[in-house]
Amino acid sequence: MDVVPGGAERVDSVAAGLAALPADVGIILVHDAARAFTPPEVFERVVHAVRSGHPAVVPALPVTDTVKQVVGAGDVERVTATPDRAGLRAVQTPQGFLRETLERAHAQGRGEVRHTDDAGMVEAAGGHVAVVPGDPRALKVTTPGDLELAARWVADDHAEAEPLLVVLAGLPGVGKTTLARAVCRRLAAAHVRVDTVEQALVRGGTPSSEVGPQGYAVALALAADQVAVRRPVVADMVNAVPEARAAWESLAVDVGARLVRVELRCSDASAHRSRVQGRVADIDGHQVPTWEEVRSQDWSSWAGAELTIDTATTTVEDATALIEEACR
Repeated sequence: MDVVPGGAERVDSVAAGLAALPADVGIILVHDAARAFTPPEVFERVVHAVRSGHPAVVPALPVTDTVKQVVGAGDVERVTATPDRAGLRAVQTPQGFLRETLERAHAQGRGEVRHTDDAGMVEAAGGHVAVVPGDPRALKVTTPGDLELAARWVADDHAEAEPLLVVLAGLPGVGKTTLARAVCRRLAAAHVRVDTVEQALVRGGTPSSEVGPQGYAVALALAADQVAVRRPVVADMVNAVPEARAAWESLAVDVGARLVRVELRCSDASAHRSRVQGRVADIDGHQVPTWEEVRSQDWSSWAGAELTIDTATTTVEDATALIEEACR
């Protein structure tokens, strides 16, 4: 994603964005950041209409209030007309355009009347604008009252959202922790890492022979507390044995969480070995396993896993996107 500095007015900002786009981009969406709750379906309707042959498209809602056209200034104005509201629409965003349509409108409209939206520029340039259904949640957050309503929407969405539990499984050195951190940043999730838990148990006096089972038990308990308050969780541990995998599946059922199981592999043995041998512990006291110890671990595919990702051929960014899509 590229960030382009905006201009003094809306038209200047859109023009700067147009200039920064790659040449192969053919459909442009112009969206108000203040309409942060616009549902994905509105975007889909706009894009579909543009692809269906309409070079300029806006989402809109019917006007339900009686509208008066007035003149004058001050506290008292005079009504000059009452437009038929059946033919009126309250326009929202995103507004969609064929690239050449929007560029032509900007080229013809620069330096003239400053339009409040890009569809108005297309109209002024002689183009036709199609209308598709908008959505009440595409509200433009402008007033304090709008902000209060938006806050209630956020609270309601958070309360109703299905808890999310992403469980990573894979041998040491396949990239679980790196990927877990990236996914946590994308999903605003809690990172439950068994290595951290185990070292805390060791520092608390737990015998080394008991750390493994207790570490997984504590990680499960921590994850359960987080999903209980609707906080997404990414569980980061080897999860090699069926008992460990079954425990996560049972937890998801018990707390009513959406479970996304992700098995990580590294098909390039030399790359995997290099990663293992190059690892440096980032937790005090943590002893990273040797390549021989990793190779000696039994491993079988996680039956039913939503995703199996080969980290030898998939970047962290692409793997994060795959997991994010699976979570939807």
